[in-house]
Amino acid sequence: MIAAGGRRHPDAALSPGAAVTPAGPLSEAVVLVTRPRDQAEALTDSLQQAGARVIELPTLDIEPLEIGSRQRALVLDLDQYAHVICVSPNAARLGLEVLADYWPQWPVQQQWAAVGPATGAAMSGWGLNLKVAQQGATSETLLDWPELQHLTDQRVLILRGEGGRETLAETLRRRGARVDYLELYRRIKPSADVTPLLQALQQQGLILTVTSGDGLRNLMAMVGEAVAQLQQCPLVVVSARLAQFAREQGFLDVWQANSPAASDMIQAITAIQQRE
Repeated sequence: MIAAGGRRHPDAALSPGAAVTPAGPLSEAVVLVTRPRDQAEALTDSLQQAGARVIELPTLDIEPLEIGSRQRALVLDLDQYAHVICVSPNAARLGLEVLADYWPQWPVQQQWAAVGPATGAAMSGWGLNLKVAQQGATSETLLDWPELQHLTDQRVLILRGEGGRETLAETLRRRGARVDYLELYRRIKPSADVTPLLQALQQQGLILTVTSGDGLRNLMAMVGEAVAQLQQCPLVVVSARLAQFAREQGFLDVWQANSPAASDMIQAITAIQQRE
């Protein structure tokens, strides 16, 4: 795990409805979990088992997009794509539900790719010719795969949320691919009671966990005038890119987890506790 000063850590969370658990290695920690509720259970459970007080405060909600005529045309052309890439669990879940309505049998000789183990898990059981990028859990990990080096005249479909980064598509296009996006959801800021977080900011031992830039922006907006106190807390993130973004936003104690997995987040939080 790498922290702001070159160390490495995993991530944890804090949110309203905090739970207190028996003594354990993290019994002195208060951890903010900011993942969407349907993705936070594994981390929250692991933290509580380690004795941490967990405050769950989702800073992102996922809003599915309607499938319009343009998106439907991409779906109907599924068999024209040599590669289909899912960049997140939400993209996998929503995309497969849409595609399965039109394709009761998947096209043959089509390679599917998942960014990260969580996305791979969301795609398991669908009978896909699937390969999972395990390390780093970023879309750039796929760019080292031999089958994605030379893509002249091959079509690639990327399943993702609205907006998002362009590095993957731009690189694949430079390698000769024709790339399309099937955008399936947008990320929105939820309405939430931030009182438990504001109270925790007045005490010692609060550790923040964030897994996306949008989530960090929303968290800062949600605390309002308390943002300066927020920036003083140890912050666990899940990529070097997000760590850099957090530092640019004024966070002073940034730790990078090995991956978004709960075990890696716990490892980072434990390291923070041991340091303190």
